[in-house]
Amino acid sequence: MNRGHSSTMTLDPEASLPPPRITWTGAGTAAGLWVLYTLLLSIVVAQAEGAPLVGALIGQSFESLIMALASVPVWWIVVRWMDERHWGWIAVAHLVLGPLYTWGTVKGFIGLVRLGGPDGTVETLMGRYPWLLVTHGTLYVIQFAIYHLVRSVQRLRLKEQQAIELRAKAREQELAALKAQVNPHFLFNTLNSISATLRHNPEQAREMIAKLSGMMRYALNGSDRDHVPLRDEIDFTRRYLDLEHHRFSDRLTATIEVDADDETLDTPVPPMILQPLVENALRHGIAPSEEGGTVTVEVTTENDRIHVRVEDTGVGPGEEDPLSADDDSTGLPNTDTRLRHTYGPDAGLHTAENTPTGFTVHFSIPRNGVAPN
Repeated sequence: MNRGHSSTMTLDPEASLPPPRITWTGAGTAAGLWVLYTLLLSIVVAQAEGAPLVGALIGQSFESLIMALASVPVWWIVVRWMDERHWGWIAVAHLVLGPLYTWGTVKGFIGLVRLGGPDGTVETLMGRYPWLLVTHGTLYVIQFAIYHLVRSVQRLRLKEQQAIELRAKAREQELAALKAQVNPHFLFNTLNSISATLRHNPEQAREMIAKLSGMMRYALNGSDRDHVPLRDEIDFTRRYLDLEHHRFSDRLTATIEVDADDETLDTPVPPMILQPLVENALRHGIAPSEEGGTVTVEVTTENDRIHVRVEDTGVGPGEEDPLSADDDSTGLPNTDTRLRHTYGPDAGLHTAENTPTGFTVHFSIPRNGVAPN
């Protein structure tokens, strides 16, 4: 698979839902609910009044039809036209349209009955005028509450989908950074070291090739995993320093000190989380120093936390804080972000200058590898 073309997703964080529109599904659902309401209320009216069910059903059907038709322009205004407006404006619109809808549908129903209803029906309806207002007003509130609820759920799903896509995009970018984390200069330098070693010590050259191959495999496999055991990260760092030692020769002394039990070493950590710290020590500390220096990696545990420290005796960080480097040339800002994203703000990188020279970067994470709530 060509991973160079795997990132085809185009994501607009500001994207919004398309305007609501009338669909056959939506219209059918609304019609079904109105029919159900008509049937239920007709049964209630027929039993309460002792009237024929057919007559109650006919009268209620006309009433429901008037309310359903009146709902369409209101829906168009407050649900579609005002879809992207602030909720305050929508509330004001409902305060105006709700009473108009209630009064208008009641008046319309009474007027229709006056034109062709049975004798005495109009007088009966007028006697129940307040009840009709309450009923129509309640239906207004219920139906538009449902519309807005559905719309809110749609927006929530859109935000969730955007969040998923954003995480996927961030993960994609993170993995791309991981693959590029092993600096190309390191590869070229290591290959040159292997070439120079091959003539006088073929066995050592084969060991260097095996270590380099294992590192590349680990770096590529890390792109398919969210976490790896801490011991794997330490082994990778050890191979990395071994290969760099061939390049720096006696200018580099590297030490890895691990004071942790097997359970601690099984703690899951983000892949390639130690390498940028060591690379920073070599590239910006040891390499510029004529005398070279020492790089020490320490892994310890204390108070249910794992403490990782990388320090060097090189030239030091200079005036610019490596954690705020705009070009991320040290790899530390990206590592700091990954740690904070995974374990919380307390897990971010901390830096300090060494005395008399050099630089230290360290962090701590929960021993069980789970960020605190």
